[in-house]
Amino acid sequence: MSQKGNTYLSVIVFLGVVFAFLIVRIVYKKNRSGIRQENNKLNYTNSDFQHLNKISARPFLFGLEKKIISDHEFYFDHENFYAVNPHHQTAKFNLKDITEISKTSVKINNSSIWQIKINNNNEEVVFKFAHNYTIWNKNFLEFYRKVEELNPSAIKSKWNIWSM
Repeated sequence: MSQKGNTYLSVIVFLGVVFAFLIVRIVYKKNRSGIRQENNKLNYTNSDFQHLNKISARPFLFGLEKKIISDHEFYFDHENFYAVNPHHQTAKFNLKDITEISKTSVKINNSSIWQIKINNNNEEVVFKFAHNYTIWNKNFLEFYRKVEELNPSAIKSKWNIWSM
């Protein structure tokens, strides 16, 4: 090859590397919202959650799901939302304090990951989970409608059976 051909090849390879870097950066920034946030300032109590309606499930992705979704299980009743940690301690929030329910762009095993933001003493608490909606279990839909009734502005993603 000539000197001119080598220069063109070098420029093309360099531009290809820069372009690939930019694409990876854009994809990383778009999906970075799927990374789990820690809620360290929650007040937990030892309370019974057996009579509550469960709305979350644990999808399986070879352990990677632990980096995306919260390690809590989520329940609700007519007035409150409950987050139960792995030690079976319960954090209780009023349904009226929920500021956002939205579906994230992350899917695990064809199940969308949902995000709930709660105003807890003027601090935002964020939980991410996969819902447990099935033909026989409609608890998540009931929870969604209850929050929509109490605070319609909190609903950021519309419920749809085809895109759940």
